[in-house]
Amino acid sequence: MPKFTTPSSYLKHQELDDTTDTVVTIDSFKEEEIGQGEQKKQKWVLYFKELDKGLVLNSTNGKTICKLYGEEMDEWIGKRLSLYVKDDVEFAGELVAAIRVRPKAPKG
Repeated sequence: MPKFTTPSSYLKHQELDDTTDTVVTIDSFKEEEIGQGEQKKQKWVLYFKELDKGLVLNSTNGKTICKLYGEEMDEWIGKRLSLYVKDDVEFAGELVAAIRVRPKAPKG
């Protein structure tokens, strides 16, 4: 069943299956300006071989990947991640759904 979403250059939780993990391979990363107006910030964006859109890297997901593969981002290229949708992430005082990285590398 389709989920409502608005156009974005970056991956949103609505674009992932919320019942199974999405296994991806890191293809590249780039620091990009994210947000609008006073909310604009430089953030890292990961790009994957299997997906057209990049994942804006928040602190939680970045720390998880560091635990898996180390802090040197160049070493992440070619590594696989399991992405999943977590429904109860607190953001700006609200509980929302968000994309998270599993703290274990996918098998295979």
